[in-house]
Amino acid sequence: MRSTRFILILTGLVAVIALLTTGIVYAVNRTTQPEAPDATAAMAETAAPPSATPTEPDTGRAWETTAPPTTASSSPVPSTRKLDRKGMSADELVTTAAQVMTTWDTTTDVSPTDGYRRALPLFVAEYRDIFVTPAKPALPRDWWEAAEREASSTPRVQITDTYAHGDTTTYYVVASWTWRSEDGWTLTPDPAHMTFQVTQDKTGPIIRNWTDQQLQ
Repeated sequence: MRSTRFILILTGLVAVIALLTTGIVYAVNRTTQPEAPDATAAMAETAAPPSATPTEPDTGRAWETTAPPTTASSSPVPSTRKLDRKGMSADELVTTAAQVMTTWDTTTDVSPTDGYRRALPLFVAEYRDIFVTPAKPALPRDWWEAAEREASSTPRVQITDTYAHGDTTTYYVVASWTWRSEDGWTLTPDPAHMTFQVTQDKTGPIIRNWTDQQLQ
């Protein structure tokens, strides 16, 4: 009887020691291992915040606008052989002129003036002596980069405002373009801000004056 009681007591002590040892090991492992992050919190931390659409400051300049383009186009530009202002509205005249003036192929054009000259059928005759390609043109930086890759430009034009005064209407235009090369390279420089003054002659609307605001 004593031996049986001794064996039962010994067995109980071994079981208690085993439970205590297991508890101690579990406690040690829990304090040394970092807790796994909550899945919801991790997703919240890695999710990109919603992009904020910046708004341009109201400077009062007629060609600056935050509205989406209402008169914009990146359609193929008519060639100079087919460029005829007969039957064009004043808006079409200005849009076409700005498109042609910002469409270039650096494999054949040596400066932006080459594009300007292609738009001459839409201007008064005096501009034939104004749009003259210089022998040593001062080219913008984006033109040099595009020329290195033999790129051509695709324009996009937006009329942002108009101002009528007598028989003349002034158009404020933002013209942007993207250079593209055959190997997939692209570059979109800062847009140009232009003004066109349009009058009427026997054929229809005609551009009598043009300015590029960056050049003033």
